[in-house]
Amino acid sequence: MADRGYSVLLSHLHKPSSTLPLDTLRTLITFNLAHTPTPRPLSATIISSPLFRPFSRAKLTALLTAFRHAVHVRLTVLEDEDKTAGIFRRGVKPRMEEWVKSVVMGFSGGQGMIRLVGAGGILLGLEDLKERLGAQQGSGGARARSEDEVVVAVAEVMDVYGGPKDSAWEKEFQPETENGQVDVLHMALLFAAQFLPHVFPERLKALPLSMLCFHLMSSIETTFLLGTFLNDLASSCVTNSGGHLSLTHKQDISQTAFPYENPSSMQRSSPLAMTLRMLTSSPLFTSVATLTKLLSRSIPLLMESRPADGWHTVAQILDRLDVIAANIDEAWSQSALSSVEENGNIAPESREIATAIWTVLKTFLFTTVMISQSILSTVVYTVPPSTPSPSDPTAFSLSLATLRILSHLAFVISQFGGITTASEGGFSELKRVFYTSLDVLSASPGSTEHFVKMLASEEMSTPGSSSSSGAPDFGVYLRSKKALRLGCIEQLIPVLGISTIENSVFPLCVPHLYDPLKRELYESAHSVVLAMFAAHAQRRSNHLESDHDELSNGTSQSSSFIEKIVPFYARCLLENSGDGKLNTVQLRLAYAALTSGANTSSPTLAQFCLQALLDEISAVQTNSHATAHTHRLHLTLISSLPSLPLPLLPSALDAVADIIQQYPGDVEAKERQTELIHSVFKAILEQIGDREKEYAMRWWADHKLLFDDVEIERQDAGGDDTKGKAKAENAANARL
Repeated sequence: MADRGYSVLLSHLHKPSSTLPLDTLRTLITFNLAHTPTPRPLSATIISSPLFRPFSRAKLTALLTAFRHAVHVRLTVLEDEDKTAGIFRRGVKPRMEEWVKSVVMGFSGGQGMIRLVGAGGILLGLEDLKERLGAQQGSGGARARSEDEVVVAVAEVMDVYGGPKDSAWEKEFQPETENGQVDVLHMALLFAAQFLPHVFPERLKALPLSMLCFHLMSSIETTFLLGTFLNDLASSCVTNSGGHLSLTHKQDISQTAFPYENPSSMQRSSPLAMTLRMLTSSPLFTSVATLTKLLSRSIPLLMESRPADGWHTVAQILDRLDVIAANIDEAWSQSALSSVEENGNIAPESREIATAIWTVLKTFLFTTVMISQSILSTVVYTVPPSTPSPSDPTAFSLSLATLRILSHLAFVISQFGGITTASEGGFSELKRVFYTSLDVLSASPGSTEHFVKMLASEEMSTPGSSSSSGAPDFGVYLRSKKALRLGCIEQLIPVLGISTIENSVFPLCVPHLYDPLKRELYESAHSVVLAMFAAHAQRRSNHLESDHDELSNGTSQSSSFIEKIVPFYARCLLENSGDGKLNTVQLRLAYAALTSGANTSSPTLAQFCLQALLDEISAVQTNSHATAHTHRLHLTLISSLPSLPLPLLPSALDAVADIIQQYPGDVEAKERQTELIHSVFKAILEQIGDREKEYAMRWWADHKLLFDDVEIERQDAGGDDTKGKAKAENAANARL
């Protein structure tokens, strides 16, 4: 029966077509390969069979599976034979090595695509059984032979199919794919993306990695149609009679087949639903994660083995990603869908299309993040060319390119909660790319200044932008852009010149400081202003640690600017202390940072901040309905204590004591009073400086009766949490 099956298989392999189903053919190949001790002739026959031409993904997948399963079955056969063999029979592993080498030798002279799939199937089979065979990545023997064959086949396929197809002779005689499937090179890369991750990195360096990266990027461009898949979005959007947005508007335009053979043919558009359906069902789209993973793995190897080529290659990759992102951004900005705040505003019959759009957009974002992360994490450890020309890419230019791409995708990023310090959610890889780009850029003050001024120019040119206190009504699309710009600026404040901060940055923040309805913009703007105070404090600290007696010009200008904005921002924070604006934690942190920055410039400014807060507390206390607001201001006063200089501390602490004494005796008020006492205790214990702590401790002892019956958590000498009543000076001092 085995001989008959072998004969049947050979008869079908010699024909250009077969009546056998692919599953049956795959089973025959697996069985006969596994049960043939010297499979080289059969392997050669399979590789040269016309049955697998023209190429199709189904045929090649069946061939891949046949070789992969043959490895499993052959090992089982050898293990079964070993159970009944004598003691002088060769072991399973040597015979398995011999069988694998024989299979791979049969690939010699075969067509590159078929050899790639066959060798890849053997490699995946060995990877499956690596624990049982000891065939780890990087080992010699049969594993090395299969890895070498995969690498050579990939190089051959790129050489044959990677060039231009201008010749009619080439088009006629090069193998084509069945039924208009993706072209041969894209199909080869789909399979290579499964195999190459299992190849030892040193062997991968033998590949023309720059060419591999180029072709992988071409496949990604083809996957997303160069970003033109949303070109019909604007014309597809109409508002129906119910006031909902419909995305199914009919258009009389020519259809364009997908996938395309080259990105240059992607200029024509098809109706939105048809384009999305064809895009998401494409094998390139379903495999884009593996293509991206292979590209991300190839970039570090290229930068390590051929740095000169690597720098230019990664710059080109980012430029090509930028083109896709820019096309997506432009099409989205012109559509009515960009202003939709909630999914409920979309017509029910269009929600499936909207879901498909977001699926593609998020997939492209993941692709961009994975590639950008690989590039940035590599270039920071790679030395640029020793004799660079002005046109050569640098780490700074690559970080700028990455930030530009993220800016185009800001409306997609906002769906993950944003990536700014004020945002919640998001995924760590995205934030890592964002902050790594900013870290790299901040090492170049000149590039940073240019970038921030460019952001400011873009912001001021946005329709409706204004430096007035009344913020314009931006749509969700523009808000996402503005929030990302403010997030970039916040991180770069420490390296910006004071002139740029005063003339370009601060005017951008003012329109958003009073508008809590646009929450992300509101919080981002406050974060940028607080970053200004923190940067000023750092400059002053650096000056005090230096040997210079006089302030530098930059530090002097910074002090002058801070002195001008402290009164404005103090009033701004107090006006934003009401319900529905800054929450208690945000207000406490912000006012403490403001007071600290003011004190760094001048104790008089710190006194202004303290007095403004006390005046606001007095004004709000007259309103009996503002209990929560009043309590929020009381906590803010306590949070500001560590930021005050010693001369101002007595009056501030006395004001705190008066506030605590004024709380009524009902249960709710008692809880708030207890919270104030705990906050004072924590401020004195952990936050007030050594110089001021001595006075604060005496103040605590002098007001010990005020804190009677209030349990305060502390740690004893052994480190265990305990609770005790603050009834004596010794107890208070012990905790401090």
